[in-house]
Amino acid sequence: MRNLAFLIPSVLCLSMCLGCEQSKRSLTEANGITIESAEETIAAAPDTAASPETEPEAQATTENTTTSCEEKDEDNPGSEDPIIVRTCTYQNYKSVATGMPDYKGRYSWEHALYKLEGDEYVPVKNELLFNDKRNDLLRQVNQRVLAEYHLFSGDPDFSDCFAMVESIPEFGYDDLNIGFEDDQLVFHASLGLPEACLSIDGASVSFKLSEVAPYLQQ
Repeated sequence: MRNLAFLIPSVLCLSMCLGCEQSKRSLTEANGITIESAEETIAAAPDTAASPETEPEAQATTENTTTSCEEKDEDNPGSEDPIIVRTCTYQNYKSVATGMPDYKGRYSWEHALYKLEGDEYVPVKNELLFNDKRNDLLRQVNQRVLAEYHLFSGDPDFSDCFAMVESIPEFGYDDLNIGFEDDQLVFHASLGLPEACLSIDGASVSFKLSEVAPYLQQ
């Protein structure tokens, strides 16, 4: 159960984890529904010739859109499966995802955000990662999560899992797990499915950092 399966998406796609035995290396181990980055999700600016005065601003939104990530295993007494800690930094921010295995080796993930203050990282709330345009981005996240919910809740193969979940709430930033991953910003949302459906309980929405740059605090 040591397979590597990270999200490295570049175009809009849908993927869903169907088996109970999931790869522990995936940050969406317990979030079986995955919506990946799409350039058209956030409307691009009109394709007009930039004046010399606007060129620096346009350049600023495309610079520094890479992450630096590392992963390590930690001892997990009583289990052959380790605790996985994945840390990614982006500019003055850091996200830490901690994966804990259950008795079947299925991983559940907790995420935390930090901001560099002076010479140390301090915890920050999710919404503080974003500027005053944050509500527009959150609206897009909710739309994409809801679209996936409707898609899979209507699938007969998953009817038992969705039978008791007739709808999902509108998520706020505090309801989401957010982290940097492979030059992307990923939002994880739990759909509230029963424990037996752990492998498909969730949606993960990812945006390229170049896409969400206008929404991030500088």
